Amino acid sequence: MTFGAAELSVVLDECGEALAGARLKNVYDEGERGWIFRLYAGGENRFLYLGAQPGFARLHLQPARNFRAPAPGDFCRALRSRLEGAVLDELRQVGRDRIAELVFDTAAGGLFLVQEMFGARPDVFLLDEERRIVCMLSDVSGAVSRHDRGEVYEFPPEPPGAVAAGIPGWLVDPPGEGEFPLNFLVAEKLTAAQAGGMLLEKKKKLSGALGRERKRLRKILGKLEAELAALVGFERHKELGELLKGSYASLRRGLEEVELVDYFSVGQEPVRIELDPRLGPEENIERYFKRYRKARRAGPAIESRQGELQAKLEALELLAPRVEEAADEEILDKLSEEAMQYLGAKRRPGRRRREDAPSGPRRFVSSEGFTILVGRNARENDQLSLRLARGNDIFLHVSGRPGAHVIIRTVPGKTVPRDTLLEAAQLALYYSLTRRSSAVFVEGASADVDYAPAKLVSKPRGAPAGLVMLSSHKTLRIRLDREIFDRLGGSR
Repeated sequence: MTFGAAELSVVLDECGEALAGARLKNVYDEGERGWIFRLYAGGENRFLYLGAQPGFARLHLQPARNFRAPAPGDFCRALRSRLEGAVLDELRQVGRDRIAELVFDTAAGGLFLVQEMFGARPDVFLLDEERRIVCMLSDVSGAVSRHDRGEVYEFPPEPPGAVAAGIPGWLVDPPGEGEFPLNFLVAEKLTAAQAGGMLLEKKKKLSGALGRERKRLRKILGKLEAELAALVGFERHKELGELLKGSYASLRRGLEEVELVDYFSVGQEPVRIELDPRLGPEENIERYFKRYRKARRAGPAIESRQGELQAKLEALELLAPRVEEAADEEILDKLSEEAMQYLGAKRRPGRRRREDAPSGPRRFVSSEGFTILVGRNARENDQLSLRLARGNDIFLHVSGRPGAHVIIRTVPGKTVPRDTLLEAAQLALYYSLTRRSSAVFVEGASADVDYAPAKLVSKPRGAPAGLVMLSSHKTLRIRLDREIFDRLGGSR
């Protein structure tokens, strides 16, 4: 079951007229690269689903939204900030391809939402009046796209051999129900198909993890078995040590071996005992007693470890077929929780230890070659602004809220250019945000940034770290610009 160009055509034919002139009330994140647009038309709420899942990308109306949906993600917030309150003028299919375009009218002008439903990672683009890309799903999710933000969007060429198609068979028999029967049938069938596909994918991942863990355990158990085999006859090390001890007078440094009567054997045959020529008599004797003590300790520990791992392997062997037989996601989630006690939690790569953390301010170079320093924390902000900064250096800080202190190193005889000032203000804004990701550029974060010569910065008596006062300052209104920030990051 697929949602191809024919299905898209049928769905839009059924719902297009009903949605024309609808006002967008909100955008909800449905998770798994899916969003619900709540549109108000004809005195009723309509719920338009837009999905960009690999293999299940689609667009259709559905009876209601999921009220247990997750919190809005970066792309959902970006759509809300740009589209909320907009009027949907048109909803159309592009050519005979799997591309839908939603045309919105806002107070600031027209916006176009383009949904590409093909490829390994379907994409969604929001375009301005000049059809330049304002934001796109691949930019927020970190995927690769054939477009860059800010450039004019162009539709891909129509696939060769594309022809107009009638209603696909699975949309005719059985018929759907409700006000938009074809849309609702698509919603029902593809939601179920996607859930089944996700269940299979989760099974595959969990089964793979269990298989890898079982393989690892078998490998360790094999090594432990070999270690136990090597310990067989460890009492012999003690016997050889006793023989060397009884013949101490005949030992000397430089001997590679010695032949002695084996008083521990039945026939008391002679035995050759290897020695380390670099060691003296006492050290060679101790070598054999040390091997004995080590083997005596290691045996029980290896057997105990062997028992633990064998029990874990047997539990995983029983769990594996249960995963394959799991009938729904709820059962699979319970099995995943059970598996975690055997798989173990992987160490997150998160924060480094304090001694490994970077020290000193972040360093950037402006487009005119001026050094820009950015504090990493409150203590470092104080050090940067009150100790490292020279009197004529320029201090910047986001107005009215905690954030990074930024210093522009000035050059004697040169005035700080406005472009450098704006670039430093970009850094002051970005490093003052509590949540820093590519989404903040999409959402267009903005703020006032105060700036002044560093000699006008002082610290009130008893003030906490990072809090300073400016005896005089000027203010810039800054909106984050990805192009400027990327240029600064490249010259760091």
